[in-house]
Amino acid sequence: MDTFKILGFIFVAAALCLILKGYKTEYAFALAVCSALAVLTLILKNIAFPLKLIQEKIAESGIDGSYFKVAVKALGIGYITSFVAEACRDAGQNSLALKAELTGKCAIFILSVPLILSILETALGFTK
Repeated sequence: MDTFKILGFIFVAAALCLILKGYKTEYAFALAVCSALAVLTLILKNIAFPLKLIQEKIAESGIDGSYFKVAVKALGIGYITSFVAEACRDAGQNSLALKAELTGKCAIFILSVPLILSILETALGFTK
């Protein structure tokens, strides 16, 4: 992964946002959101191969891959939620940021319900 290139891009974008903030706040916010989306795209492109590799190894081993899928989905929900919440905070909308975080937490909980039920069924099977 081109970590230092991405970090350099973020540093330059942040500096430009600071400069623009003095003149046009809305442009600074738009630049911050566009820069964050560009970084997110670069990161997703770099992380796709390792995730695919892990998924293939899980499939080869015969282990149930549904747990890995849930973990990756939860991670994705967490990152996207954090992105949206921070964008809301940058726009001065703290209340909306909190609602975004609550939405993400609820989504992760809903995603994990099948896992919780599976654990409960296994635990109840031991007691019989």
